[in-house]
Amino acid sequence: MRTIVWVRSPHASELHGALSVEGGAVTVVAPGLLRVTGLTAAEIGDLAVERGAPIHELRTTRRCARRVT
Repeated sequence: MRTIVWVRSPHASELHGALSVEGGAVTVVAPGLLRVTGLTAAEIGDLAVERGAPIHELRTTRRCARRVT
């Protein structure tokens, strides 16, 4: 199962770089909205606090990996 964390922030561009450095795979979905794998919501929240970057949404979804035959 793969965990995806959705992060909405007015400081998304700043968080993008910081999350990448910490090992997250980050995709910009829309202005201010990031899709992150490789980090937990708690890790992302802690990093945002350290950076002084407000988060307006932090949501986790889980997806089962597709089996390819």
